[in-house]
Amino acid sequence: MTLVVPGTASDFPLTDEQQAVVDSGAPALVATASAGTGKTEILARRVERFVNDPRNGSAHVLVITYTLRAANEFRTRLRGRIGGSMQRIVAETVHGFAQSILGTHGSHVGLPADYHVIANVEDRADLLETYDIHMPSDNYRELFHQLDFARATGRDHPRLKSWRDALANRGAVDFSEMITKATEALLIPAISRMMRVIYGLLIVDEAQNLTEQQYQLICALIGRHDETGLPIVSTTLLGDPNQSVTGFAGGDNSLMERFAHDYRAERFMLSQNFRSSRRLASLERVVSLELDGGRPRPDVQTERAAEGVIDCDEFPDEEREGSFVADWAERLLVEGLPPGAVSPGERCRLRAEEIAVLARHSAALSATAEALSRRGYEIARAHSEDDFLASSAGSVALSLMRSRSARHQLAAWGALRRVLDLSDLEPPTDSDVAKNRLANALHDHDDEHLDILTPLLEVDSHAEFVGVLQECQLPETARDEVLAGWHADRRLIHETWSEFTNLTPVAERSWTRFALHFDWAQRARDLGPGIRLITVHKAQGREFKAVAVVGMNDGQFPDYRATSADRRQAEKQAFYVAVTRASRVLVLTRSLVRPTRYGARYTEPSQYLQLVERANAGG
Repeated sequence: MTLVVPGTASDFPLTDEQQAVVDSGAPALVATASAGTGKTEILARRVERFVNDPRNGSAHVLVITYTLRAANEFRTRLRGRIGGSMQRIVAETVHGFAQSILGTHGSHVGLPADYHVIANVEDRADLLETYDIHMPSDNYRELFHQLDFARATGRDHPRLKSWRDALANRGAVDFSEMITKATEALLIPAISRMMRVIYGLLIVDEAQNLTEQQYQLICALIGRHDETGLPIVSTTLLGDPNQSVTGFAGGDNSLMERFAHDYRAERFMLSQNFRSSRRLASLERVVSLELDGGRPRPDVQTERAAEGVIDCDEFPDEEREGSFVADWAERLLVEGLPPGAVSPGERCRLRAEEIAVLARHSAALSATAEALSRRGYEIARAHSEDDFLASSAGSVALSLMRSRSARHQLAAWGALRRVLDLSDLEPPTDSDVAKNRLANALHDHDDEHLDILTPLLEVDSHAEFVGVLQECQLPETARDEVLAGWHADRRLIHETWSEFTNLTPVAERSWTRFALHFDWAQRARDLGPGIRLITVHKAQGREFKAVAVVGMNDGQFPDYRATSADRRQAEKQAFYVAVTRASRVLVLTRSLVRPTRYGARYTEPSQYLQLVERANAGG
């Protein structure tokens, strides 16, 4: 079905480039949308036009978003515009859409009517333990990471068939298999014909995060005309390749280009930034040019925009850095935005939820969190499992703690195998043998001085574990960024332990409860009210009036472990995400020294601050 777009559906004026995207009748469309270019509004207009045109009949619109929050926001934006036609709008994450397919058609791909979704590592491990398959039982967490990544990227894995057999035996799917099964269902001709009658327009938001597996699901849904090669269901992809920070999960920003090639898509680039101040728009352009390898890029324009504020500040230590950021947030809440950061007619006052403090790793947010708490301000934290700790020693220490929990033991050994890069590391049943094996592994892995953690193998209680951990010190000869990262991780682990003891009665404290609490802390909590303290990866898709990015030191941001070209590019993309979250005020801070066991160590400024200087100088 070709998208039919009649006259304007709203009095709100669009620019020529925005209107071109809305008006396009191309069956396949790819729009590259930089930060602040109004892509959500453009998508809403495109949907509005579609449902208001009688030539499209009662066809539905499917909007696939990256997060549930984005799906809810999209529905809210449309609800007041199209009234009763909202019943024709389906806004879902890709997993939500896949689950809806299986709920109706799962029996066609071998699923029972009451199939269930196995969501976390522990439940997946329980399934493996009850299913007689020939898989090692010591590396569940690593195994599932490999299986998920293999499916996301369309690759094979020697144990994938066994895991799928285990799922089939239970009548279950995990999140990744949910996508695979939904794709299989859509490849059944009768089902695909039905879906293409239901849906006349597909929109994929944040398309730079698509995986190969998700791309195949989309292709199975939209089909292709034999004569023209164009999609049967009109399809629009919007995204910003520079904001692709999900490579660890198989995200591939080149799929936008592949879709354009595969389906002869009409292409657009949205370059006018309506969200950001002039200074922030200039910084967005400078970082974009750096990511694009210096290729020409349209100027970012900001009509009627405020000048905005970008400041870079240095402080003697992390404590004073945190105090400054807390003072900065308090001043914004009391006084509002500074005059130079306000557009004509814009309100100056800010809510706490419009202020965010970002860091590459959660540990770098501790000083700011303490300073804000002392002032009595409510904070909301969010981080992902991968950016909770800032050092390899921290990750190993946490895995050693988890290995003492019966429920977490197998997953913990898998994590140790990965971090220690030892494929033959087995979890012996004899505890003394296990201690010796781990001690040797830690000693042999000397590039990060992990042998300092061997005293943790001798502790008997979780309380003793935390105490001994505080005494595990890296040698003074370790690199400064490694020393500082380990110091920050020990502090964060101790804070999480204190939180655990405050929440858990003494009689209920066990290794398993301790490990479960760390899992909860590592996965972060839902964002409630308060100033946002979040890691950069959790900030994607969000926007704030004012943002502070802390820890702008070499080795912190970018991470000192980013040694390959791909990892360095990913760090630069993360920086792009960080600085484009702010629309009016951006502050980047660093401490001149960072604490270690051997006293303060001087830091070097992040190389990314040079990009900020270039933007402030006019690009």
